[in-house]
Amino acid sequence: MGSKENIKVVQELVKAVSDRDESRYGQLLAEDATIRVAGVPRALGGVTQGREAILANFRQLPDPGQAEIRSIFADDNHVCAILKIAGSFTGNQHFRGSGKPFNTYEAMVFDIQGGRVREQTVYMNFLDVYVQAGLVPLSTLTAQG
Repeated sequence: MGSKENIKVVQELVKAVSDRDESRYGQLLAEDATIRVAGVPRALGGVTQGREAILANFRQLPDPGQAEIRSIFADDNHVCAILKIAGSFTGNQHFRGSGKPFNTYEAMVFDIQGGRVREQTVYMNFLDVYVQAGLVPLSTLTAQG
């Protein structure tokens, strides 16, 4: 597949997540797909392997809020998408929620094979979200003079 087709796969994947369309989401994943969240240990959900495990995780995730692709580019095997993410931090199975709004950017890099996502790596500044959600006081992050 070429870059245009790979971009379409990622656009459909982002839409399926936003629409909470589990069936379409699953169709876009390879059977042996892997999702990695950079900097997050496996024990905290940083690596999910296999379509069924990814779909089980998808079912547990809260409403993803809004995701808007701001930039996207690709080659014959890879896609890089920059997304603006906004919503309320409702927490997950590892972190308590606060319900406070946040907005931030994330970069996602995809390995596409045969029209399906084989690997996805998410790069996101979670500290930015935690500060906006009130879970980490900004004052604890500034240099003390």
